[in-house]
Amino acid sequence: MNLPEESAVLSSWKDIARYMGKGVRTVQRWEHHLGLPVRRPNGASHKSAVLLDRSDLDAWLATRFSPRGAGKDLAAKGAEPSDSARNTLREGIRTARALRDANHALTQEIYESIRLLAERCDRLTNHALEVPWSLPDSAAQRPPTHPESKRIA
Repeated sequence: MNLPEESAVLSSWKDIARYMGKGVRTVQRWEHHLGLPVRRPNGASHKSAVLLDRSDLDAWLATRFSPRGAGKDLAAKGAEPSDSARNTLREGIRTARALRDANHALTQEIYESIRLLAERCDRLTNHALEVPWSLPDSAAQRPPTHPESKRIA
């Protein structure tokens, strides 16, 4: 039984399967697992009649599946990517490499800054442990400078 070409609606699992070039069970699995957009009468059970608009099916197929060997077909026909497509791709690759290098340089700067910070924190900690509450030697040798001390002298 051939599908009528004028009919935009597929009205059975067999029609849907034939239109897709698959088996009935495969198409039913696709409805269950992949969300094939079939329609059923309101309140009908899972085993009731189904309807599927061809345009809905074609749109669903376009979003779910890519054509097999599309790149191989272009190569077999001798079709080469355009120069503008190549240039766009090359520029994208250059940009990605520049970003990667900049990211690497910034990461190294961060690591070095963290290392220096940790080193300085260690020095401060060690110095505080050695001489906890003392003044530097130069401050201890200077006499205090108070306004009252000048009047006495």
